[in-house]
Amino acid sequence: MEIFNISDISEIKEENKKRVAALGFFDGIHKAHQKIIGSAVEAAGKGFKSAVITLDKSPKEYFGKTSEESLTPTNKKNELLTSLGVDEVYYLEFNEKLQNLSAKEFINNILKKLNVEKVFCGFDYRFGYKGLGTPDLIKDSGIEVIVQEKQKIDEEKISTTVLIEFVRKGEFSKYKAYTGRFYSISGLVVKGRQLGRTINFPTANLELDDKYLLPDTNGVYITKIKVNNNIYKSVTNIGYNPTVSDEKNKKFIETHILDFDEDIYGEKIEIYFYEFLRKEQKFESFDHLKEQLKLDKKNCEEKDY
Repeated sequence: MEIFNISDISEIKEENKKRVAALGFFDGIHKAHQKIIGSAVEAAGKGFKSAVITLDKSPKEYFGKTSEESLTPTNKKNELLTSLGVDEVYYLEFNEKLQNLSAKEFINNILKKLNVEKVFCGFDYRFGYKGLGTPDLIKDSGIEVIVQEKQKIDEEKISTTVLIEFVRKGEFSKYKAYTGRFYSISGLVVKGRQLGRTINFPTANLELDDKYLLPDTNGVYITKIKVNNNIYKSVTNIGYNPTVSDEKNKKFIETHILDFDEDIYGEKIEIYFYEFLRKEQKFESFDHLKEQLKLDKKNCEEKDY
């Protein structure tokens, strides 16, 4: 998949390659998103390029109304789009120029320059200055438009907003039902304080490689970890480690990998969340902490997941 980062739409040059495009922000790439993108890929077929035209950040984030945390930051989004068979993705930098771009300029200077002949989008897709552009406006310009109607599961609209709530509340089975996969975060294993080794409970300390959304509740989660293309059961703690640390502003993500004893410092890992186990708590001593960690590990070992 080719990736194009566009900071100024003047960088887009007219060309002859014909395209079928999926339009949207697509954070979370849930089942409704997958249907839009998959339809574009299928419609492209021979002689056309399938493209996703999206933003590098949400308008809400640009205007400072939300945090920068994301369900699928760029690196994860690229991985998922590749798996869906997309040929190209165009990330339009959401800046002042793009903010003030009229809907007609969006069509003429982006869609038409890229020789887009057909687009797929959701029923609520909007674009251009103040979001005044609609799918009908694209259709009126001579480009074929396929609008996907609202998608639901159990009468609940499938949306990024719902996914965010699932992650915040630790409802990972619901997240999977809406996306087809368990929620995951990724990054590099870095050296921590190595206190876990002193109680025979070594952990991999994760340094996130992007700004992922994390669950609201600090505590222990039943997880799986992908390292060196292998999957292992694991127990992950997210929080401040009050038993061993006085740092109030630094949140740690530490994973104990079951049946694993390898040096993976500097390796990229991905952690998949399955279930919330317990809240973080401060223990009276290392011995009390050790006993609780044994119980956490036993709980994880006994679960079929």
